[in-house]
Amino acid sequence: MIKNIRVSIGSASVLGLVSKQFPIPPTTCYIMTYKEGHCIANCGFCPQARESRSSIEKLSRITWPVFPFKEFLTKLTYMPPSKRFKRICIQTLNYKENFKDLREIITQIKNNSNIPISVAIPPISKEKLKELYVMGVQRVGIALDGATSEIFDKIKGKGVKGPYNWEHHMECLKYALETFPEGSVTTHVIVGLGETEKDLLKLIKNLRDLDILVSLFAFTPIKGTRFEHLPQPELIKFRKVQLSRYLILVEAKEVQDFAFNQEGSLVNINISKQKLKNIIDDTDAFLTSGCPGCNRPYYTSRPSGPIYNYPRKLSEKEKEEIYKLLEKYVI
Repeated sequence: MIKNIRVSIGSASVLGLVSKQFPIPPTTCYIMTYKEGHCIANCGFCPQARESRSSIEKLSRITWPVFPFKEFLTKLTYMPPSKRFKRICIQTLNYKENFKDLREIITQIKNNSNIPISVAIPPISKEKLKELYVMGVQRVGIALDGATSEIFDKIKGKGVKGPYNWEHHMECLKYALETFPEGSVTTHVIVGLGETEKDLLKLIKNLRDLDILVSLFAFTPIKGTRFEHLPQPELIKFRKVQLSRYLILVEAKEVQDFAFNQEGSLVNINISKQKLKNIIDDTDAFLTSGCPGCNRPYYTSRPSGPIYNYPRKLSEKEKEEIYKLLEKYVI
């Protein structure tokens, strides 16, 4: 029987597991499999990495305290309808018994709740993916994190003595496509680890063609990780990629619709200024991208800013700021 579970501090607040209140509560309940010590993977950006000196209570810049699993289930089961989460997202660390623990967590949640479940997991076999689907998991995510195979190796593969390789991740994503319904397979990409904007757009387009949804995160340096001294990406780079991602996924733009310089930086987007205004005003292009119901408040941004992925609707001031950043890159 699972004894403990990690719950993101924001989710724990909504559940009533802690008394602390947050101005923007998460709309998804984020939980993480529990193990003593660090993950066996060694991703250079992650506090959970095998060689990380960070607190094992951290994932990105968020704290994930430990709670008895029974207490978590009780709080989840008896939540008032007004506070009900739109989704439960299970973050799965890499360790020997992770799938056994994941199976039990899913089973217990399904026995007590009908909230849709997403699972973020390291690469697993086709048979285990099928088992997740049969158990009632709605969506599955396998994070590439790097925008190219070379960057992948540097941040979570052989370059950091990690267990992962690009080909295996891609193979597992394709297995997931064979198992889960259309639009139910996701991956995450971190912006700001040495890739160009052209690299990012090519990956987003290639994965779109496979029917894999790409979610964007800004690199966040965390004390105690291998990459703690690297800077966060420039906000303009992230905004350009957010806009381009929207155009590729929603409006079927191709890489040829974007112009790049010799360094691979995006210099022109083939839309009008009025179109840019409409996207900023009427879409979620600059909000947290991911599964339906995911807002991840301040996962990679301090409340004081800059805010990369907005966890809520934009204010008029924020709309103006985004427009001023991007207007020179459109027609």
